[in-house]
Amino acid sequence: MLAGCCATQALALDAKGDFAIDGGGGRQCSAFSEAAKKKNTDYFLFGGWVEGYVSATNQYAKDTYDITPWQTTELLLAALGQYCEKNPKQPFIVAVNSMLGVLQPGRLQAKSELVMIQTDKGGVALYKAVIEAMQRKLAEDKLYAGPKDGAFSPALKDALRDFQVRSKLLATGFPDQLTLNRLFNN
Repeated sequence: MLAGCCATQALALDAKGDFAIDGGGGRQCSAFSEAAKKKNTDYFLFGGWVEGYVSATNQYAKDTYDITPWQTTELLLAALGQYCEKNPKQPFIVAVNSMLGVLQPGRLQAKSELVMIQTDKGGVALYKAVIEAMQRKLAEDKLYAGPKDGAFSPALKDALRDFQVRSKLLATGFPDQLTLNRLFNN
């Protein structure tokens, strides 16, 4: 299943193109959905499995540094939850591969510097390339006229706040997951 997106992964397949699926990836979506409802130990094991699978994808997928350059595990699990509710009999690995296929065009193809964005409630590290993409997208939406330099400036924060208002999101100027999802998937 993964061989289609990861050229070097084919070396690990048997003569018939099969491979063992350890952990949560071999279970059905219905098991994930049940664990997600309860937020029990299995849910967190699924989350760890997803993180490991994403890391392996980052290692083996062609022209990929990070297939999830701004998405948190929490956001990925929420998306998988929606998929699995609609497809309970699917193997979990199929759900994850489907999601990674959707994310592939927005992947980070080369290493990028991390930029720490601080607020009074904490902070988040985003790749400079992601911030540049935010700047370009907000400029396309006529909300940002500053440089596309990957710096999280006051002008970018204001543009992000304007985007949040326009999108009926909580207007903080902070690049939270909901805002980034709406911005990049509009």
